[in-house]
Amino acid sequence: MKNKYYIATLSATVLTCAMAHAGDTLATAPTASSPTAGFSPYLGVSGVYNELTAGLGGDSITEDTTGFKLVGGFELSHGFSVDGSFEKTYGSVALGGDSADFSFTDTRLIVNYTHELEQGFSLVGGLGYGYLGVDFEGITISTEGLMAEAGIKYQSGQFFGGLQYNHLFSMHTVPSALLENEDIGLIEAYVGYQINENVAATLSVETQVVGDSLLEKDLGVALGLLYSF
Repeated sequence: MKNKYYIATLSATVLTCAMAHAGDTLATAPTASSPTAGFSPYLGVSGVYNELTAGLGGDSITEDTTGFKLVGGFELSHGFSVDGSFEKTYGSVALGGDSADFSFTDTRLIVNYTHELEQGFSLVGGLGYGYLGVDFEGITISTEGLMAEAGIKYQSGQFFGGLQYNHLFSMHTVPSALLENEDIGLIEAYVGYQINENVAATLSVETQVVGDSLLEKDLGVALGLLYSF
């Protein structure tokens, strides 16, 4: 996975700098993955750029895709929340003298628990469902299964951010005759700014750090807005 460790380190550095700049006044602001108290339910939309690598038979092809990401969720009681996301990006790959279109899908639905710490920090963990797949000329290549999430988030003033790890325990792959069940791990750093009482701007960077899968997400960048009701 090209540049995966460099990207993960850079993401954590950007997050740390943003937190240091944020100040000391605690505020309630939604994060890119789940809302805080007072922001339930919430919806968000982002523009997405992905760098994906597909490998088969020792060869690999790296292609760029662009598209959108939708997020949403709501709070339950006692620190629990339901958080979901649907990401769809599109690209094309050169095959000889022709090009073929394909699309990449990333779907997640997780029940999270948030434990508040001191000085604006909170720990987040959860379990749910995850799906990663690519549709290429009518052929679907995918993996799905149990997804676990763990991370830390921070909020101060109008700024907020977080660092999280998602692990997909692959339980079903398509086509099963070609692919083996292989776990996939992704790390994401995000920062945000509360524009007003209901709207926040967010920026996230994600990369795959576990799993030499047929399709790998080397880099994912999402820029968008969150709206809390």
